[in-house]
Amino acid sequence: MLELWNKWYATLASVEALATVVVIAVVAAGVITLVDGRRHRTKH
Repeated sequence: MLELWNKWYATLASVEALATVVVIAVVAAGVITLVDGRRHRTKH
């Protein structure tokens, strides 16, 4: 039973880590898009 719990917890931890990476990537992409959009607006 303990082994099963450890496997489930490890899976949950890796899913959480993956979700964190995805959130960071999405936020970074949003910031880059915002900065890029502002750059284009100031140039024209």
